[in-house]
This record gives sequence, structure tokens and C-alpha cells, in this order.
Amino acid sequence: MAMDVLRCKSQAMIDKEIAVYLLAYNLIRWAMAKAASLSDTLPRALSFVAAKRALGALEEHLRHHGIGRARLTIEIILTAITTLKLPHRPNRVEPRAKKRRPRPLPLLTVPRVLARQRILEQRVLKVVS
Repeated sequence: MAMDVLRCKSQAMIDKEIAVYLLAYNLIRWAMAKAASLSDTLPRALSFVAAKRALGALEEHLRHHGIGRARLTIEIILTAITTLKLPHRPNRVEPRAKKRRPRPLPLLTVPRVLARQRILEQRVLKVVS
């Protein structure tokens, strides 16, 4: 859910940001549980990421078409979530590690415009010398 970097600065806002992430996570899990109860499957047999994407599509639909047909749309999304089952993979073992190494680039600690100017000045100095 892209929670690896918190964007807020103050402690109060960080607490709110974490609370919103927990709320979103619980809403997605609630929708998965509701969909699972409709189809007599276990909620953990459904894909979390696919359910998150389906609910994102619901949000886009409500944004463009309004709330007039919200109940029907929600029923359609819950039915769609029931089809998003995880494949049965017995004895699956996957390493929890990153495959690609991050590039050793320095952090951008000044405004981008200033960084560009510095790079251009360094290039001009190289050409002149």
C-alpha cells in the first residue's frame, strides 16, 4: 500500500497518516470478507492486491458517475472480488528479498532547478579547461 515512506513531518500528522492507511487496509479486508461470504469462500483465499485495484475502480466510477447507482456498483464490485481468487500453490516457498539492487545515486537535497544549474556550470567548466 506504499506505506514504506511516510510523507508528513509532524507527529500528529504521521499518526493521522498511519490511521488512514489502517482504515484503508481494514476497508479492503472488510470488502474481501463481504465478498467471501457471498461466495462461501475464505477471505484469505482472495487476492488483496486485486481487491484493492477493484475498489480503486469503484472509486473512479463513483467520481465520474456520481452516487446515484452506488448500491448496484458496489454489488458488482463485490461480485468481481469473489472471482479474484488466489491460485492453489502447495509447498510454495519464496524468498522475501529484493532482486535488483538500488542504484547508488546521491539524494537530491537542493531544489531541482538549482541542481540543474550546478550540473550545467560543471559541464561548462570542463569544456573551458
